[in-house]
Amino acid sequence: MKRIAVCIGIMLCMLLCGCVHDEPVLMPVYTLPIEPTPTPAPTLAPTPTAAPTPSPTPLIDVTGVDIEEVDHFRRYLHFRNIQVYEQCEDTFVDALLVNDYPLPLMCAATVTFYEQEGGETIAEGKLQTRDGEYVLLLQPGETTVYAQIDTDMRLTDMPFALAFDASLGVLPA
Repeated sequence: MKRIAVCIGIMLCMLLCGCVHDEPVLMPVYTLPIEPTPTPAPTLAPTPTAAPTPSPTPLIDVTGVDIEEVDHFRRYLHFRNIQVYEQCEDTFVDALLVNDYPLPLMCAATVTFYEQEGGETIAEGKLQTRDGEYVLLLQPGETTVYAQIDTDMRLTDMPFALAFDASLGVLPA
């Protein structure tokens, strides 16, 4: 009897614990209507007005001189004690490059040899500092520079010109 009572209890539990299938239903009485999102009004960008053009103020270097031309700082550099000599079948140019500006300047320079004054270029070399740099960082005062010229010609009697590289220019460091 006990077994029958347990079986009936299990059956009752199964009937009472059965799965309930229920789906949500929207009822208009209880559901709020969907309000459309308002489209924002287009905002107009302000019309740009032309800014007044400032009058150009001249740039002034630390010595008080107006910087008017691109090659302004070139005026503070000059060469002294230029020597052209041959050693072990190589040609060398040694010089002192003097910086009269109170701050360091940066540049690059070449030496060009000509067949005759204003004639065809026969050889050239880039000047470098003692540490081998071709971009010259020149402190105020004198800096020793040199160039080794690769040629098999004798250049000691040829005219030459020292020039600063126009693409780098002479600029404050």
